[in-house]
Formats: sequence, structure tokens, C-alpha cells
Amino acid sequence: MDDSKLSLLHLPPLSWLLRLYHGFIRQSLAIQILQGLVAGLLAGRLLPPPLLGPLSPVGDGFLRLFQMPVLPFLSVSLIAGVGRLHLAQASRLLGRSALVLISFWAVVLLAVLLVPVGFPSWHDASFFKPSLLQAPKPLDLTELFIPVNPFAAFADTQIPAVVLFSLALGIALIAVPKRQPLIDVFDRIADALLGISAFVARFTPVGVFAILATATASMESSQLPRLAVYVVLQGGIALLMAGLVLPLVIAGVTPIPARQLLRRFRTPLTIAFATANMLVVLPMLVELSKQLLFEARAALASPGVSDQEIKDQVDLPVEVLAPLALVFPDMGRLLSLAFVPFAGWLTGNAISFQEMPGFLLTGLASAFLEGILAMTFLLDRMGLPSDLVQLYIAIDQVAVARLGTLLACMSVIALVIIGTWVSLEGFPKHFNRLLPAATALAVLPGFVLLSRASFQWLPKPGNSDRDQLMHQGFALAKGRASVVDGWSPVERPGNWQAIRRARAIRYCVHEQDYPMSYRNAAGDLVGADVEMGMLFAKQMGLKPSYVLINRVGQQNQPRPDTLEALERGYCDMKLSSDVMAPMDAARTRYTDSHLTYGVALLIKGSALSSKRAWSDLTELKGLQVGLAFDDPFLLRLVSGWLPQAKFISSQGTPELLEALQAGRLDAVLVTAQQGASWNVLQPNLTLLVPQPLRSLPAARQLPLGSEPLAGVWNSWLRFQDMDGTRKVVYAHWVEGVELPKR
Repeated sequence: MDDSKLSLLHLPPLSWLLRLYHGFIRQSLAIQILQGLVAGLLAGRLLPPPLLGPLSPVGDGFLRLFQMPVLPFLSVSLIAGVGRLHLAQASRLLGRSALVLISFWAVVLLAVLLVPVGFPSWHDASFFKPSLLQAPKPLDLTELFIPVNPFAAFADTQIPAVVLFSLALGIALIAVPKRQPLIDVFDRIADALLGISAFVARFTPVGVFAILATATASMESSQLPRLAVYVVLQGGIALLMAGLVLPLVIAGVTPIPARQLLRRFRTPLTIAFATANMLVVLPMLVELSKQLLFEARAALASPGVSDQEIKDQVDLPVEVLAPLALVFPDMGRLLSLAFVPFAGWLTGNAISFQEMPGFLLTGLASAFLEGILAMTFLLDRMGLPSDLVQLYIAIDQVAVARLGTLLACMSVIALVIIGTWVSLEGFPKHFNRLLPAATALAVLPGFVLLSRASFQWLPKPGNSDRDQLMHQGFALAKGRASVVDGWSPVERPGNWQAIRRARAIRYCVHEQDYPMSYRNAAGDLVGADVEMGMLFAKQMGLKPSYVLINRVGQQNQPRPDTLEALERGYCDMKLSSDVMAPMDAARTRYTDSHLTYGVALLIKGSALSSKRAWSDLTELKGLQVGLAFDDPFLLRLVSGWLPQAKFISSQGTPELLEALQAGRLDAVLVTAQQGASWNVLQPNLTLLVPQPLRSLPAARQLPLGSEPLAGVWNSWLRFQDMDGTRKVVYAHWVEGVELPKR
């Protein structure tokens, strides 16, 4: 080893860092961004969460700085660009460009329809999400597009309303004499706003590193195979459309060859891919579009037409269309709608073919919203957990946003170039030049089908939620739950003084009451209700034990049901939470209602999957519905919701689901919280939460005359609510939140 290498080895750590820093800043911004991207991916997978915590505000701050000048820039650019036009010129430019834009929308929405075709037949389901019980927010298009107060629209980031205001002001400026000085002011403001973006862009490597590190850390390894399906399908379609279809469309409408187009825009497309932000390269897109259009027009210009005249003809439409193209939904943004069918496939609630037209129209309207708001709205609208928006953010930032930005950039380029060209030259009279683009479009279905076939060859990923449900232990309680064999009665059941003297309490629970009480893979009795019983016993100085009972009483069965077990004195308290039946109050003592269950249906197949409202279900005749209770009051209540259905209520949930799987039932009515866990165990089923939400109160039952025990339990439970214990236990078992033991 030579002396120079030896001297490097003996440099102090600070010198090494300085050398690395100087080597880093000497590289181009695009290379720095790519290095930040790779470093963020590695950091997110390798570093522990405590070290990644401080990076979250860094990433959020970077995104906020980038977004800060966007709305003002779009507004002043649009006002200035439209204000320069003459009325006839504006009408021709905007009218023909609108036709081009609508054509692009139609193509990309068809591509969104193709994406679910590529999903492999991997059934899966997830734990309960609280957002399942939230009613979807209505989409008010009038409020979205027409601002009462333009300043409020700016403050609330209502982009369509800001665009309409800016367009109206720009059109009004056309008729104002001596408007040029004001337009010049808007131009200078736009230049200054772009300067802000250019300054923030210098810190893109740091921002990309922070964003990707935190996003990658939030993705579980078990999710990666299924997430790869979405990335491959959407990313592949984005690449094909950006690199093949749109360049061929431009070449078919204008004299600009596809190869020349891609070669000229190579640098801004690379930067946009690395940063996942199109605004950074907007000035480059505008200038390069002007250059290509100028060259194409100059080659066809008549003798005597000056270069300045050609330049003036080209520059103005480009300057108007570029900000407009950023405001209206681009192809990349619309292609991201494919996440909603993916979310349905991922959670076992696939969107049916009949729902697709409504979904696409709603998706197109919501695409005018900010991306996360739009996705949250669409998930709610389609009856999917809006919590999945966090997964959308993570996967979008890691991979899909970059490919989507690539398509968005190319769609803006295509709209600006084609819109300008057809406003000056008109649409092509012969469409034979568009045959290569049509052929390229035919590649998309082939790619999707080939992808599906490839996925089918791969081994099916494991059901991570099922593994978690069947193997997880208590979040806070210690030890194992003791199960009593036989049916010996308790001395003075439910009597608090007798319980204190015996220093023991016996609970009744259902054995297959996922996720409240059940046996896990090791054979231990676990669940949310079981854990709450253990915590109560520990804090009261008691020894807990459990008796297993049936949910629905049947003749010749060794286990009694709830009321029978309490009346025979087999336990002090029925711990499993059941819906409060008013008529049972004459035979049992209820604790305070501690939980509200949402009403849901477990279904098989797609026949009922599009029936997302109770009003849709009431129209169905002869529906066979299973119920895991036989109380007359509750039966009458449910019959009011489904007046034409026939109910089967003489079996427990496991038997009813067996009948559903065999086709003897059309649906099983369950609580949403428990139905989600059953769906995890049987992922070929679908959990449907019809709207408007129906809710039922749940409580625990005690023998009559157990008022002191009920008072002690209710008071204790209030303390568990105050310190968050009940919330932790509920999240662990019902929502699948893995928490360390205290």
C-alpha cells in the first residue's frame, strides 16, 4: 500500500466527512438527487426507527417549501398568459386544446380500467380499520369549482376554484386597454416565484433522502410482494405511455419525430423522475417546447415570414398552455387512480365492473383536488378504509410518484406542443400518421396480461395478518389465561364480597369470537376481552379463570349459551361483549355500554359487492342472511333494515360462515370489528359495511343482583379509558397494531 493511501486511512473522521461532502457537491444536481434517493431507501430499511424520527419534519418541511409558490405561480402565469391573447385567438387555442386534453383523459382512464385485469388471484384481507365506519364525504362540485371568496380558495388550496378565478381575470384583461404594464408585473412575479422553486430545488437531495427514509421504514416487508404488483402494473403503463405512446402521438400530429422529442427532453425528464416534482423543470419544458415548435414551424414557413413572427406565433400559446396543463389533471395524476382498485384487491373488497364507470367519473372530478385529499375521498366513496392513504403516500413516494411524474411531464409536453400546433395549423386531415400511436396503445393490454401471467407463476405471498392474528399474545397482560374444564357452579356467582373473599373471579367467554376471545395457534385463550379480564383481576388482586360458552344456545350441546351459563352460576361475569338486547335485561344485568359496533355483512363473490347502501340491499328479494343471535328484538330490528330477506339465526358465526362458503347463505350479518378478523381468516370473503352506518351498543353481562360488581367494573373501566389502557388493548387486537409490552 502506498503512502498516500496510508495517509488517508489515518485521517480523522471529520476530514473524511469533509472529503465526502466536497465530492458530493461537485456532482450535478441530478446525480446528487439519485444518490439521495438510494441513500434514503437504504436508511429506511437499515436504520432503527428512533434515528429516523427527526427526518420526518425535514421531509415535511421540504415538501411544504416546494408547494409554497405553486398556487401563486399558476395564478399569475395564467392571468398574464390569457390576458395577452385576443378573444378569437383565446377561443381557438383553448377550445382545440380542450379536445386534446379530453382525448388524453379518455386514454388514461381506459388504462386505469386495465390495471385490475393484471392483479393475480391472491385473496387477502386486513384487520379492522376505523375509517370503515366513517361515512364518505359528499363531493360538492359547485364549491370545488366556483369560489365565493378567491382568497379563501387560495388558503384552502382549492386548485379548480383558483384556476377559474384566474381564467376569469385573464379573460377580463383581454378587453382592458393598456393592459401590458400590468401583464409585465405578473410576468415578473411569476419569474420571482420560479426563482423560489429553483432555490428550494438545491436542497432536493436532502429532501428526497428524508422523505424516502421515513416512507420506506413505514412499509412492512410482508407487504412488498403485493405492493410490487401495483408498482409493476402502474409503473409499466406509465413508462409505456411516456416513452412510446405520447411521443408517437406527437409525431403523428406534428412534424416533430419521436426520437428527436425524447432526445431533446431527456434532461428535464430525468430530473423530474429523480425529484418526483414537475414544477422544478417547468421552465425547461416551456423553453424546449418553444424551440421544437419554432423549428417545426420554420421548416414549413412560407418565404418572407421572419423568424420573429414565427417566434411570436409559438411563444404565446406555449406560455398560456403550460400553466393550464399543470392545473388540470394530467395523465400521471389520473393514472394514480389505479391505487383505488388496488386497495380493493389488497383488502379483499374488489371494485366490481358495474361500479367502474361511476368510479372513473368520480375519480376524474376528484383529480382536481390535491392528491392526498383526492385519494382519501375516493377510498371513502368506494367503501374502502381511508387509512390506506398512508400506504398510498409511502408507495407513491418510494416509486410510483417518480414514474407518474415522468408521465405527467410527457403529458404536459404533449398537450403544449399538440395544442399549440393544432391552434395554428389545425388537426391533421389524414390520420394514417397516427397508426404507430394506435399500435403502441395496443401494447398496453398485452403488457397487463403478460404481467398477470408472470404474477401467477410466482408463489403466493403469505397472509401476514392471519399469521399475526393467530400468533400474537397480550399487549399488556402477563401470563396465560386459565381455562376451566367442566361445569362446576361458582359459590354466589357475581357477588362482589364472595369474589373478594375467594380472591378469584371466573369469566364466561365465547371460544371462537375473533378478535375478542379465541384460541391462538399455540392453543392459548387470547383476545381483547380476555386481556381486559386479566388486567381487571390483576389490579383487583384476584385470580382469573375462564369458562367457554356458546353464542347461540342449541339442544344437546355440552356448552350452554350466555343466559343459561349465568343463570346456572357457571361464572361471575360474561366477559365477551355482545349486542345489548333489551328483552334480556329482565334475566341479566348489563354493564355500561363500552363499545359501539358497526353493522357489516360478510359476503362471497361479487353479486352483492356493489350494494354499498342499505337502500340497494332492501330491493333484493329472497336474500338468505345468517345472524349469530336469536333475540326477538334484534331480529325485528334487523328485519327492518332488510325487509325482504330471510334470516337464519340458530347457529353461531363459524357455522354460518361455513354455510356461506358452501353457498347456502348469501351473507352473514356481523359487527364490522369482528367481521374484519373473520375476513382475515377467510380472505376469499368480502367485508361490506353498507351506508348509512348502522350501529349497535355492546356491553358485558352479569347475573341478576350483581350491581356491586357492575359498579366496580364500570368505575375501573373509566380509569382504563383515562390512561389509554383500553385503547391500547383494542388497537392491538381489533386493529392489528403490534405494540411492545409494558
